[in-house]
Amino acid sequence: MRTTKAFLIATAALAMGLSSCSREFGADNAYENEGKATSIKVSLTFPRNETRNTTADPNGTANESQINTVDIFIYTGAGNFSSHAHLTAADFTQGTSTGTADVYEYTATAKIPTTTGAKKVFAGINLPASVVNAVKNQPASALATMVQTMSRAELAGDKSFAMFSIQAVTGTFVEDDTDPANNVTVQCKRLVAKVTVETSATLDTDAVPGTLGNLMFAINNFNTKLFLLQGEATAHKDPNWASGSWVAGDFNQAVNSDYAQILSRKLITSPAITDYMPRYAAENTSEDKLKKEITRVTVRATFIPEKIVEGTTGNFTVNESHGATTAKTFYAVTPSVMEGTSYFFNFATAGAFAAEKGGSVVTYTNGYCYWDIFLNKNPLNPVNRWDVLRNDFYKCVITKISGLGRDNPDIPGGEEETTPDVDTNITVDIEILFWHTPITSTYILE
Repeated sequence: MRTTKAFLIATAALAMGLSSCSREFGADNAYENEGKATSIKVSLTFPRNETRNTTADPNGTANESQINTVDIFIYTGAGNFSSHAHLTAADFTQGTSTGTADVYEYTATAKIPTTTGAKKVFAGINLPASVVNAVKNQPASALATMVQTMSRAELAGDKSFAMFSIQAVTGTFVEDDTDPANNVTVQCKRLVAKVTVETSATLDTDAVPGTLGNLMFAINNFNTKLFLLQGEATAHKDPNWASGSWVAGDFNQAVNSDYAQILSRKLITSPAITDYMPRYAAENTSEDKLKKEITRVTVRATFIPEKIVEGTTGNFTVNESHGATTAKTFYAVTPSVMEGTSYFFNFATAGAFAAEKGGSVVTYTNGYCYWDIFLNKNPLNPVNRWDVLRNDFYKCVITKISGLGRDNPDIPGGEEETTPDVDTNITVDIEILFWHTPITSTYILE
């Protein structure tokens, strides 16, 4: 059963702010009475490390939870922009931890200006400056309607995972900053999903006519357009959700450096979370669920055919002891489904074979072949099938490879306008978990 936990940030009013904070007013709130001045500050608690012996947060690492910047956005009760504060790691001091303590405490030395009266509070963590500047001076409604563009590195960089509030937190602040009315809690989620891929300990490759090696995976069709606030359940509509709104330029495809090693459960029987090499996918939902629209995992492996066809026209022979032990470019020809596929190391031989037997020559450069994994195939709500949702953890286990993959990572011609079908050539079990965070889920603004 999937549970929903999140980063928690609590706020409470204090004295007036420091230079690291700013107060800005949008044109819409010029006619609102914001009350008397006050301020808030932030305290954070972190675990001692990501391998602590608890069952609460088994799926996160320290890098995925590091806080570099915190941006607090405060709006009036009517939703007009009131003020913004930007804090960095330098604005926090670390408390003393004992040998048995599970957490460190970090307390902000900076203060955030605000005023009394009804307010709405949002928090963004590790956001790019371009996104922060786009949000400032806009009404609260813009958080769910203004399209933001963020790259892979900005959404999930090294020790910099972008996060934002789940929803508005409302409260009515009073002048007495010790009053409980000034304490509110803001819940945040990472803006990306986490994906790991592994092969089962009993991986079945008996139907593959050769040797597979160096299995890797990457995220393709990475969505660069998003709303800071997630769309309402159950559709969770993003900027390119609606039928006909898909634009190829809003998505980017994996390059060679994006591929990560797939974990083998035959070699690592009881892996820790740090044994995996995860990749991260931006949230991506669509109305039509077409292959061209949805985010997918591309699996890549090298392949060395067991049998190679050699010879010339009218005198082809099958070599079952060709001696190749290192993957290299090979060629495949399939005259018909009934005759199956023949493999070649020589392009001219493959061409002659195709001319005589039928079919066409397919080139597998450097011996690479590719398969697709479409995520979220068995969601809790069928509306979200094939959607990638923020802060989910898609744990993919390959149980069977029953045929050679494609010669390139692209969706085959003519299939872009179709929806994913049942597993073909590769069988995968996908477990959907909430991506628990190893940080203690409480931030206190007091």
